[in-house]
Amino acid sequence: MDMETNMNELGGAFMVGWLATHGDLDGALVLAAAWMAIGGAHILPAITWGHIMTGDLGDSDAWMANGMRLVFQVIGAALAVMLGAELAAETPVYEAATMWEFDMWPTMGTLAGGALLWTVYSRCDAWVAAMAVMATAGVVAYGGVGDMGSALLNSGDADMAASLVNWVVDGAVAGLGALLATKVPDMV
Repeated sequence: MDMETNMNELGGAFMVGWLATHGDLDGALVLAAAWMAIGGAHILPAITWGHIMTGDLGDSDAWMANGMRLVFQVIGAALAVMLGAELAAETPVYEAATMWEFDMWPTMGTLAGGALLWTVYSRCDAWVAAMAVMATAGVVAYGGVGDMGSALLNSGDADMAASLVNWVVDGAVAGLGALLATKVPDMV
């Protein structure tokens, strides 16, 4: 287990979860600073899923390493939620997502947003990729890791299964968008 990488993910997710929660310019600047300061950290589950889907899908070591990144992103987000709750002297309000509700257009938006994000992330500097995150925040669910952290901290009050399913599926669909962004230019 690469503890340095895992601690980078934890710290990056904590920083973004605590300081950049609104998908605005301030959040993009915090994310850009985190990506530049913490070299090699994915920080966002959508980026980790992009690495999973565009890498060697048969490489079990890569799956385990990226799975650990996702776990440490949840831990970092949970720590940010705890700190925010302590500073605000209130517990986080959590609205559970519906687990099996499927709507095609938000899914297609996540797919397209994942493709756009991966195209920019894989070709540009960190500050440009952070702006792409801000631009696609309306269609890609970047807050899934925070929802998962909140569900863990709410002592079972939130629907843990729904949070987990939405977090994994949203990330995987954004990762499929990244895969699409790498395969379509090869086919054209």
